[in-house]
Amino acid sequence: MSVAWALLTAMETSAFVDAVRRLIEGDPPDRDRPVIMEDPQGTDLHALVAALGSWAGRHRNLAAGGFVDPTLTERTGLPLVEPFGAGELLEMRGWGHRNRWIGCGVVASPYGPRTVAVIAHREDPASAGFPEGASWAEKLRIVTGWEPTPGPRVDWSTIEADLGTRLPSDYKEIVDLFGAGSFDEYFALVVPGGPGADQNPWKTYGPDLASGGILPWGWSEFVPGLMWSTGATDPDEWTVVTQSECGEERHFDCGAGEFILRMLTDVQLGYPMSHASGHFFVSHGPLGM
Repeated sequence: MSVAWALLTAMETSAFVDAVRRLIEGDPPDRDRPVIMEDPQGTDLHALVAALGSWAGRHRNLAAGGFVDPTLTERTGLPLVEPFGAGELLEMRGWGHRNRWIGCGVVASPYGPRTVAVIAHREDPASAGFPEGASWAEKLRIVTGWEPTPGPRVDWSTIEADLGTRLPSDYKEIVDLFGAGSFDEYFALVVPGGPGADQNPWKTYGPDLASGGILPWGWSEFVPGLMWSTGATDPDEWTVVTQSECGEERHFDCGAGEFILRMLTDVQLGYPMSHASGHFFVSHGPLGM
């Protein structure tokens, strides 16, 4: 591909993606009438997926090679494939984003394959509530509609041996379930081996954590410091401390898992995402382990 053609393709992709984003930021689609946008330039699907994925995160494969995943449900992307008839949908990639499904794919037509984007209504994944006894990680999975993907896992035993202490169980379960990424594009966890992170991001903290102190476990646009107070002997009893840009600290009598869920859903806690129309997780891809 020549440089000039590559630049033209990038400009066309950018214009179409901008149009999709404007649609996403507008009124949500009717639950029974998804919005389908045809790309007049016939943008390459891989380029379109990459452009959308640069902010929406890792996508889900809903259809490939003319085969639609038969296991799709309302909570895993079915509304993105339902508008198309038998044999019409050739490819579809999808993302969950607040109260919308976002998809881009290729459909058959009398004039050849067409590249399309689809915006569809997304039901609140947590509308049915939580199962009795659900862990904080499972509650977050339900709230965000996240579907775990196979990939490398963190070597917790090595990290904890280096630290001289265990890490809280709820935090480890969340990392194992979600991997590296951000909740609502609002805050992210410290994930060993995640993009730009060391295998042990706490290696400079030394072996004295059990005697007290603070240890970071995440960060946010509005709360730069999300930390544990590590004074309790049992790490599962470590509580959350937040720190503002000016150094002001707030203490919460709960662990990381409960605090994340409250950040997303508890309007009384006062964080912006608690007022959002829905919640989602943006995956940054597999761990570099």
